Amino acid sequence: MPSRSATAGPFNRSWGAYAFLAPALLILFLSLLLPAIATIGMSFTDISFLRPANWVGLDNYFRLMADGRFQQAIGNTMYYTLGVTFPTMALGLLAAVALNRKFPFRIVFRTIFYLPVLTSLIAAAVVWVYLYEPYSGPVNGLFVSLGLGPQPWLSSPNLAMMALIIMAVWRDFGTAMIIYLAGLQDIPEEIYEAARLDGASKFSILWRITVPMLGSVTFYLMIILIVQSFQVFGAIYVMTGGGPLGSTETIVFQMYQTAFGYTEFGYSAAMSTVLFFVILLFSLVGTKIMRRGEG
Repeated sequence: MPSRSATAGPFNRSWGAYAFLAPALLILFLSLLLPAIATIGMSFTDISFLRPANWVGLDNYFRLMADGRFQQAIGNTMYYTLGVTFPTMALGLLAAVALNRKFPFRIVFRTIFYLPVLTSLIAAAVVWVYLYEPYSGPVNGLFVSLGLGPQPWLSSPNLAMMALIIMAVWRDFGTAMIIYLAGLQDIPEEIYEAARLDGASKFSILWRITVPMLGSVTFYLMIILIVQSFQVFGAIYVMTGGGPLGSTETIVFQMYQTAFGYTEFGYSAAMSTVLFFVILLFSLVGTKIMRRGEG
């Protein structure tokens, strides 16, 4: 029969581990879980600091389904997400393949391409506002030098979202490059050597070997970029303010305006809850698909 000390050992060690984890778990609960629960609870009320709060049940969610402005924000968010995700992945892959080869100063080029990621988002947005300036900005200066007329990049409903997407791709493709570079290190060089001996072209090697073998990396990166794009706010706040005519108003920006502009905190909480569950569902499904593919 095992001694009491022998059976109590694993139990005591578990409680010791929980004791060390308790401060981090408490911080996690207070900073993430508790606000999330409070937000979900607020979504069932008409809370506003201008009047007493009342329980309204699902009224905020029914209002969302009939809100044309919210539907426009969903469309804008999807447009931005698709416009950022796939070009960022494509440019990141091309940069990673180019910089995975051995040549002088490749570390310098990697650093230069990754620098925008380290730049403050607000600072980068301010710089791009200057670049898009309609009269003296460098972008329109380039257009004029090519014989094209200047464009109202941030004041045109047709161009403003595209201008935001270009800035986001410039800033984020360095992240995609680093992730793809890590994935390329795991592909055995013997596979490439065998393909070259068989007479495969560089494009064929890229399309038939590199891209398929980076499938799990690509899917992981796609999930990260989509979740990140769903939550875009800072660049829109600085560069367009949601305009013109709501053409760059995304879900998160509309949540901010609804809460702090119109003081409709309950309605804003309903928007936040919907976005939270959409991102959660997408992340869970994406993770399950990725694990099944790895298996």
